[in-house]
Amino acid sequence: MAFEIREARPDEIEDLLPLLLLAEESPSALRWSLRNMSDAVYRMDEDGRPVGAATMQWRGDPCEILEMGIAPERQGQGLGRQLVAWLVEEARRRGKREMVVGTPNTSVENFLFYQKCGFRMDSVRQDYFWYYGTPVFRRGIRVQDLLVFRRELSGGGSKKKRR
Repeated sequence: MAFEIREARPDEIEDLLPLLLLAEESPSALRWSLRNMSDAVYRMDEDGRPVGAATMQWRGDPCEILEMGIAPERQGQGLGRQLVAWLVEEARRRGKREMVVGTPNTSVENFLFYQKCGFRMDSVRQDYFWYYGTPVFRRGIRVQDLLVFRRELSGGGSKKKRR
């Protein structure tokens, strides 16, 4: 099947919210991010129907994937990897040297996914999810910190030299 990935028009963003809420489960936090952090929203369509969406912050380097979601019935079929690969190529077209993405401390599947996409563990943004108000638990662990993964876009390997 052929997929089309493109920047969403402002009038299409509302239809992409269910997909983006797979990445940011707080609707108010997602809307705040769309207003204040996101520079662009992208949609991945199959036969004209959205099956994936991502938001990007392009200002500065590294650029950052803020939210990304694939329709639950389409997960595990390589669409997420296709969307990340497309975003990486778009970042290269924009002259970016690095890309980062963060995921909650409880999202083990995301740790594996982003590493398969060429990202490496980089840092922790402690107490990132303070805005949840009421504590949220996944797998018996409190969602608290954001683990940041980084990918170099120009060459291979890690930015940091080994000793």
